[in-house]
Amino acid sequence: MPSLPEAATPDAEVSTNIALNVDATRLQTLTFSVAFDSCETNEVLVAIGADGDNDGDLSLDEAAIVFGCDCGEWYRTDLRTGTASTEGSDPPVEATNAVVIGKREFDPAWNLVKVVRRGLGEIGETVEVGEERVRFDIRIR
Repeated sequence: MPSLPEAATPDAEVSTNIALNVDATRLQTLTFSVAFDSCETNEVLVAIGADGDNDGDLSLDEAAIVFGCDCGEWYRTDLRTGTASTEGSDPPVEATNAVVIGKREFDPAWNLVKVVRRGLGEIGETVEVGEERVRFDIRIR
């Protein structure tokens, strides 16, 4: 999985697009989360959606779900329905910030995840993107 490139100056925005390839027939849940090693400053945003114009870049109008942390406040927006929530909203976004997408919510057309870092971070500050496949089956006969 790629890492975001380093910014040339500490007040820049950097982003990367990650291909999303999910076998929708086998999908039960898909979980996206953000974790910080230190103080949550500036903004880290994750957008999930379909690259409709096939330019390899997920723009905001192509995103279906956007979530992240901006200056210590977690937020989540479902752009399909227009619903948005933050830590102070009802229902609040939990600090665990996991976005769980179930089989019924997942759109098989979704093919990109975009990760964006914005703000006045330290030079050399990076965001790493990782993939973890979790499978736990219990079968009873």
